[in-house]
Amino acid sequence: MNIVFVSSEIVPFASTGGLGDVCAALPKALAKQGQNVTRFIPLYQSIDRERYRLEKCDVELHIPLGGAWFYGTVWMQEFEGVTTYFIHSAEFFDRPGIYGHSGHGYSDNFERFLFFQKAVVKLIDEWEIKPDIVHCNDWQAGLVPMLLKYGIEGENRAGTEATLMTIHNLAHQGWAPAEKFYMTQLPPECYTMHTLEFYGEINMLKGGLVAATAINAVSPTYSKEIQLPKFGCKLDGVLRERKNVLHGILNGIDYSRWNPETDQYLAANYSLQDLSGKTACKKALQKLAGFSEDPTRPLLGVITRLVPQKGIDLLAGAMEQIAGSGAQLIILGTGDGHYEQACREWADRWPDRVCSWIEFSNEKAHQIEAGVDLFLMPSEFEPCGQNQLYSMRYGTIPLVHGVGGLEDSVVDYAEEGGTGFKFYGYQPENFFSCIRRALETYSNQAKWKPLMKRAMKQNFSVIHMAEDYTRLYKSILSGDAVVH
Repeated sequence: MNIVFVSSEIVPFASTGGLGDVCAALPKALAKQGQNVTRFIPLYQSIDRERYRLEKCDVELHIPLGGAWFYGTVWMQEFEGVTTYFIHSAEFFDRPGIYGHSGHGYSDNFERFLFFQKAVVKLIDEWEIKPDIVHCNDWQAGLVPMLLKYGIEGENRAGTEATLMTIHNLAHQGWAPAEKFYMTQLPPECYTMHTLEFYGEINMLKGGLVAATAINAVSPTYSKEIQLPKFGCKLDGVLRERKNVLHGILNGIDYSRWNPETDQYLAANYSLQDLSGKTACKKALQKLAGFSEDPTRPLLGVITRLVPQKGIDLLAGAMEQIAGSGAQLIILGTGDGHYEQACREWADRWPDRVCSWIEFSNEKAHQIEAGVDLFLMPSEFEPCGQNQLYSMRYGTIPLVHGVGGLEDSVVDYAEEGGTGFKFYGYQPENFFSCIRRALETYSNQAKWKPLMKRAMKQNFSVIHMAEDYTRLYKSILSGDAVVH
C-alpha cells in the first residue's frame, strides 16, 4: 500500500507528546512490513536542517489562502525506509515553538496549518504520489479529507484516495472564527452544522471527523469514551453519528528506543533475567535528586505535562499524604505556571522527599523510568498514554486512573496477571488509597519482584500496532471498515 502520513509532530524533529512518538514509530514499522510510507510535517524554526541532513527539493510552493498567495519551499529526508517532506514557510514557521511561545498559542494557527494542509494536497497532486490511504493526525490535519475532495482552490478534485482521521487527543480541536472560512476556499456546503461549523465557529477536527473515510482513536476504551458527553469535548454527538466507522487501536512503543538492556542514558543496564542494574539506576537517580541513597525506600516518579488533564490537582490533593508516607517522589515536566510553582514549593518544603525538575529532558525521562519503583499517572482522561508502557518495559510499576488507554494496558494487581495498580473515581482520596495499596505491596518484595517481571514480559511493541493499522487500512480500501 501507498500510505501518506500528515502530522504536525514527528519525533525527533518536533514533538510535545504522544502524537510525535506515534508518527515516528508507526511509519517506520509499516515500512519494515513492506508498506510504502511518505510523511509530511511543517519545517519549524527549531528543526536543525544540518543535524537531520535535510535536502532542499527543487520545487516552489504558491499556496492560496483566500485572496492571498503565500510562498513556501519543501525539504526532504529519507531514513529507515521512510521519506519525510518538510513544508517550510517563513511567514508561518520561522518562529519559536510549534503552536505558540511563552505559554501562549499563536493567533494565526488556523492559517499556519491551513497553509500546511493545502501544501500537502498540492504536492500529492503535482508529484503524483497516488496514495491508497492518507492518514491524518489530529486537528492540524483535519481539513485534509475535504481538501482532497474539493481541491485547494475549491474546484472538484478527481482523487480516489481513502482517508483515516486519527484522534490522539479530542480536547484539541483547532477552533477558528467563522470569518476565516473564506481562506479555505471550500464550497459553502462545507460550512454547515453537518460539516465545519461548530457553535458558530470553524472546528478543523470536526471537519476531519465528518469527511474522513474512517476514524480511529488511540485506544479501544478511548474510542468508546469519546462518544459520551463526559469525555466527548462537545463532539460526542458527531462521533456517535459516525460510530460505525470509529475504531480504537492501542498505541505501541518503539522498543529500540525504550529498552533497559541497551538504554544509553542509564547508570547500568539490566534485563528480565538480571535485575541488578535497576538497583544501580535507582541509587544514581536518588543521588541526582539529592535524596538519601536507600534502595529499600520506595521511589515514585511522575513525567508529565503540568496541565489539568494529567491529574496534577489529584497530586496536589494527595501531596501531604505522599510526603508523609516515607516514599520519595521525583517530578519531571513543564506546563501551566501555577502547577510549576506548586511543584517547586513541594520540593522546597520536603527537599529530602520531593524533587521537581521543571524542564523537558529526554535523558532524565529515561533515568526516571528505570530508577523509580512506582510510576504515577492519575490522568483525568488519557487517550492512550505511553509512560505506563515504558514503565512496564523497565520493571517500573504503573499506578493509573482507569480511563482510556490506561484502562486498556494496565491490569490491576488484585486481578490475575496483574501488572500495576488502578483506581477509579477521580478524587485525591481514591488516588492516595491506591498509592498506599501499592506501597504495602512494595514492602513485601516476595510479591513485588514477580509483579515487576510480569510487567516486563508485556509486549506493546509498535510492530503489533502496525499490524493493527494495516488491517484497518485494508478494511477501509475494501469498503468494510465498519465496527461490528
